[in-house]
Amino acid sequence: MDEKQLKQLADSLTIKEKIAQTVQLNGDLFTDSDVMNTGPTKELGFPDDFDLSQIGSIYNINEPEKLKKIQTKIMEESSKKIPLLFMSDVIYGFRTIFPIPLAQAGSYDFDLIQKAAQETAKESYLSGLHVLFSPMLDLVRDPRWGRVMESPGEDVYTAKEFAKHAVQGYQGDDLQLIDKYRVGACIKHFAGYGAPEAGREYNTVDMSNQRLFNEYLAPYQAAVEANCLLVMTAFNVLNGVPSTGNRWLNREILRKRFGFNGVLVSDYAAIEELQVHGYTKDQADSAKKALESGVDLDMMTSVYANSLEKLAEENKEILQLLDEAVWRILVLKNKLGLFEDPYRGLEEENTGEILTEESKEVAVKLVEKSCVLLKNDDTLPLKKHHKIAVIGPYSKSRLTIGFWASVSGKPQDSIPLKDGLEQHFSKEQLLFAKGFNLFDSYEPFRPLKAGIEQLNGTIEDEETLIQEALETAEKSDVILLTIGEQFLESGEGASKTNLRLPEKQKRLIKALAALDKPIVGIIYTGRPLVLTEIEPYFSSLLLVWYPGTMGGIGIANLLAGEAVPSARLSMTFPRSEGQIPIYYAHASTGRPLETSTHSTRFVSKYIDESNEPLFSFGAGKTYGKVEANWQEIQDQEDKLQFVYEAVNHSATPIETVIHIYVKDKTASIVQPVKRLIASQVVSIHADEKKLINYTVSKEALMFYNNQGEKIWESGEFTFSLSTVDSEEDRTIQL
Repeated sequence: MDEKQLKQLADSLTIKEKIAQTVQLNGDLFTDSDVMNTGPTKELGFPDDFDLSQIGSIYNINEPEKLKKIQTKIMEESSKKIPLLFMSDVIYGFRTIFPIPLAQAGSYDFDLIQKAAQETAKESYLSGLHVLFSPMLDLVRDPRWGRVMESPGEDVYTAKEFAKHAVQGYQGDDLQLIDKYRVGACIKHFAGYGAPEAGREYNTVDMSNQRLFNEYLAPYQAAVEANCLLVMTAFNVLNGVPSTGNRWLNREILRKRFGFNGVLVSDYAAIEELQVHGYTKDQADSAKKALESGVDLDMMTSVYANSLEKLAEENKEILQLLDEAVWRILVLKNKLGLFEDPYRGLEEENTGEILTEESKEVAVKLVEKSCVLLKNDDTLPLKKHHKIAVIGPYSKSRLTIGFWASVSGKPQDSIPLKDGLEQHFSKEQLLFAKGFNLFDSYEPFRPLKAGIEQLNGTIEDEETLIQEALETAEKSDVILLTIGEQFLESGEGASKTNLRLPEKQKRLIKALAALDKPIVGIIYTGRPLVLTEIEPYFSSLLLVWYPGTMGGIGIANLLAGEAVPSARLSMTFPRSEGQIPIYYAHASTGRPLETSTHSTRFVSKYIDESNEPLFSFGAGKTYGKVEANWQEIQDQEDKLQFVYEAVNHSATPIETVIHIYVKDKTASIVQPVKRLIASQVVSIHADEKKLINYTVSKEALMFYNNQGEKIWESGEFTFSLSTVDSEEDRTIQL
């Protein structure tokens, strides 16, 4: 539809029809028996004369046949024949589930991350979806918060690169019409949602302007510059004002400064919660403040439906804002080609292209590049002749795809570690024991209890399981012990104060350690854990996160040496919960522990714990040794040319991630002790020396002041060249 026709359509809508376009409801309200179920909408408080056939969008229906039925009903009953938008919580894969974003980010292979996003877009498109509620770009530095699994981690540069490549993977290159096999990206949660006080879900966020602009807003801005089509507001209060009703944040910063002209959607019931926050006096006030702040879509409440008509009739400014919101929604539908094809992506002949060999191959590669080798005393890779005891329920479990994957993914599709290991080792070499129960009870899964129990097996006596594990381990040369969090322990609503392994896992670890055999720990988790107590018991530690559909294959390839670990931690692992928040890019104090001339008592430190984490951001080992040395840093007006030599001291080829950090020695806003400004995935042949050139814009050295102004200050800069085995500094004047 051309712009003139679209304008005519927008002008033809009544106020009621316009308001309906701003309403988004859960697809569960659209049942098979009577596509539009009015009962639940009454419970949500919608007015009696509200016409469901006119609403703008629904979310979280992922079955093509249901979507086609719903769209058909809408097109038959809608007075203006405006198709529905179909959106969904597809966070890190539709049916092919990739490693969680916190894992993906540590690969630093952003082209591969983009390819995974493209595969996700294709599967989503072929299932009839138009928009995905991802990527999640909240910077995270508190692992108590369960949603860190959805984030690219603690580092600004990493999150910005992840943002650009994920958006590009979803949407493609055409900004006027989203191509076949592509979908719209809805970035979230704007803004600062990843910094809740005490790591508690939905909690208050309060921070300075310089921190907000230099760190937390940067990933969202990168996604907007990559032309994301939608943004979702955050649940939290930011500096005293709820994000969903924050006019300064959403209009002045997001729309005016960042240049975002797409659709802004509230998170689930967030407009209604403005009143609960104590920010608005009633529904009408909530509707007014949300619309004034630029929120176009009201997700899962009746606030807009109940209040906007009267507000618009009484206030021309509100009517104008409503017109702008509806226009943005219609433009989005037009960019997706829905007016020409309301059934976009629902062609029956394409259904076989879900979970393809290509998508699974990308998933395997991303698993291999996302698993972090935290510790290794040469136990890995495993020896071909060894007898291996594989202990722990994760080795056979398919429930390793993580919390959010359950929306569209199927655990039955996932490949467990056992299957992957059997591709490399004979069945006689592999000895299996459960070791402990993955779940203490299936009651939390109601009404899914029976299905989960069937998938995961019965709950057995823990002491019996330990004895069976010891008997199995006795017969082996090396122990592979799978440990970590079960998937309900990470994700939305899963904030925790205790980040340590359960007691039953620690008892098993200590019992196996008494056998005096090498133990390889394989850690499944959605967040950094406190592993300080158990780390000494292991010869090697491989962090596999929640690895997704092809996890068993990719992990086994690493264990067998068919693939080489290269990932680096995207988020710090603390030594204890008392250190949180702990992150690498912190500012120096006036009394730093390492260099202060003050008495050792009166410096910045704990008296009962180290300042250092157990595993810092950027940690990660490989099967070999790689070093890098500065050759030259050239100042070229608006950019810097870095020249360095990478050296592989190993007898095998290695692909490794090399980081470049900067420290600005003196600045009007105190700068971090170091911050990442560049990364490269470098492939080096055995015993090779490789000369590498890399260019970085000088804009990477700029920063925001407390007025939100981006500034350049000349001075002395130290650049650190970092591999997993070496770090070398070079200081220059700029």
